[in-house]
Amino acid sequence: MIALGALALVVGAALIVIEAHVPTFGVLGILGTALAGAGVWLLIAAGGFGFEVALPVTVGVGATGLGIVAVTGRKILKARRAPVRSGVESLVGSDAVVRTWDGEQGQVQAGGELWRARMAFGYPGTPTVGESVVVEQVRGLTLEVRRRESWELPC
Repeated sequence: MIALGALALVVGAALIVIEAHVPTFGVLGILGTALAGAGVWLLIAAGGFGFEVALPVTVGVGATGLGIVAVTGRKILKARRAPVRSGVESLVGSDAVVRTWDGEQGQVQAGGELWRARMAFGYPGTPTVGESVVVEQVRGLTLEVRRRESWELPC
């Protein structure tokens, strides 16, 4: 019974560690917590302690494990909803300043870097040098920009 309890505890801990590295959406974490709780129950029962000791310890191990899985899952979901903060995807919706413009294309400064740019579809006209524009889309190394709307202008 001691060997079975130790095996359940080790397998439960291993499943919890695997859950940290494999996206199983908490399934392995919950299963690992249940196995760890069962392992603790078996070890306490094999040690000669009664039901009065085994039940609170097992419930405590289970509640702690499920709490950790719940908090971790919540933080993961929150991180998935957060806006992109790096890479070219973070440029969409950001401000850019026109440095040069000739006809259909030009050069803008966005995110501290110079980018090739062109006007987004549906936004006619030629921006002037120094004008603030908004990045609509990134296509390769070219930004599609549009003029700021009147309500977007800083006060």
